[in-house]
Amino acid sequence: MPPILPEPHRRNTGDVVHPVQPCNRGRMPGSDMELHAWIDESARIANAEPPAYFLGGVVAAPGASEAHRDALRPLQNTRRKLHWRDIDGPHRRRVVSVIRGFDVQHVVVVGTPMDPKRQERARALCLERLAWELCERHHVIHTTLEARTPSLMQRDRRTIDALRGRGGLPRGMRVDHGNPLDEPMLWIADQIVGAVGDAHTGDDRWLQALANAVELIRIEL
Repeated sequence: MPPILPEPHRRNTGDVVHPVQPCNRGRMPGSDMELHAWIDESARIANAEPPAYFLGGVVAAPGASEAHRDALRPLQNTRRKLHWRDIDGPHRRRVVSVIRGFDVQHVVVVGTPMDPKRQERARALCLERLAWELCERHHVIHTTLEARTPSLMQRDRRTIDALRGRGGLPRGMRVDHGNPLDEPMLWIADQIVGAVGDAHTGDDRWLQALANAVELIRIEL
């Protein structure tokens, strides 16, 4: 597959799941500003070579997030969350245009090759890497994952607990699950992993429109 981002925006990290050094940050260096992240997932199997799993987070200051929510709500076409796979090209164009105007950062872990029968393993490995990236490199202090079924959310909590046990996350970093019907910030993460997934299967127009704000981190599964 050809690169879907210019070289400065891609980091190929092989099969490294978490760095040796523990994450011990919680604020931007030299600043009292706290940053939060909202995380969603996507996967591509059909027309994907190789099959891939994507876990992405949008990083933003909580104080600015209410304005982002207000800008996103008019883009809903149903009472459900704004979902990339449910909207057409013109609607995607409007969504991407709005997101481009936000003062946020996007970090997406791309895991390949994904065994379609072991998607939860792919999620755990990508979550482990993304959580470390958000803490150590982006200084996030509070992370919200999109809510899933109770049993799958328990899997996420076990992954986070294991990461804390290895020193990969500070014990003070808060990790929650949030309902996407109530939290438009989760919609941003959905749109970004949707755009990255489309690029993986050959349609990179949406990702190119967002490229300056998106960082991809590749891991081997």
